[in-house]
Amino acid sequence: MYKRNKHERMKKTVKTTKVNSAKVKPNFTGQHLLHNPKTVKRMLELARLKKSDTVLEIGAGKGVLTFPLAEQAGKVIAVEVDESFSKLLRSKVADKACSNISIKQADIRTFRLPATPFTVVANIPYSITTPILEKLLGAEGRSMHRAVLMVEKGAAKRFTQAATMDTRLLMWKMFFIFKLESVIPRTHFAPPPSVDSAILSIKRRDSAYIPAQEARRFVAFATYVLSVPQLSVALALKGIFTAPQLKKVLLDAGLHREQTVQEIELEQYGTLFNAMLKHVPAFRWPK
Repeated sequence: MYKRNKHERMKKTVKTTKVNSAKVKPNFTGQHLLHNPKTVKRMLELARLKKSDTVLEIGAGKGVLTFPLAEQAGKVIAVEVDESFSKLLRSKVADKACSNISIKQADIRTFRLPATPFTVVANIPYSITTPILEKLLGAEGRSMHRAVLMVEKGAAKRFTQAATMDTRLLMWKMFFIFKLESVIPRTHFAPPPSVDSAILSIKRRDSAYIPAQEARRFVAFATYVLSVPQLSVALALKGIFTAPQLKKVLLDAGLHREQTVQEIELEQYGTLFNAMLKHVPAFRWPK
């Protein structure tokens, strides 16, 4: 009797372990399901949603963010690539009779973003953080006005550091304000990631530093300027501006000739670039 009961208990334990493992399995590499109520509340507070808002959620998982978002926003578009999670979400939506939630089984990298104004609130898959940002902050995301994203802590620190040599990130900052809002411990996820996470907020600037249609040209300009980071601004820019132009543009930007290009601030980049567009013949622009 004892041996049989012991064997049954062992079978039960193995079965339970398999069930629990399935419950916490991420839907694809890089996604860890958020489960901490305080962190969910914090993300909602940062989103500052209204009933007139449309929210895009990326990697909806089991809906820990989806349904609280639906209580505050007018419409929630929940994108989830995993078929089983998508079915689960649709079942929950039907049970709760949530008419303002739309479940889309799709890969966010190929999903067409809304053409009307929207906010993003999401615990995104860490493995595709950069492609997601490229999509949201690029031309297709022109209707996005703010985002509250869960990302790796290291990534959040890189995106929000004062100085950067990453010209793509520098270009994004011409249009958006990045802020590391909170560091989130790995225990707030299942399965827990190998590193701590952070809530990153991204807000579109009321007035961009450069024209939207000139984003690619700005990257070429910034790449040229930063090609030798230790160079003085006067030497770095002499191939673009004439001597009289350079004297005026440095004055307008509030820069000294001997400052290094690493010291150029965001708004100063905007001043320099716009001056180039306005006063410098196109053949002198960096390609």
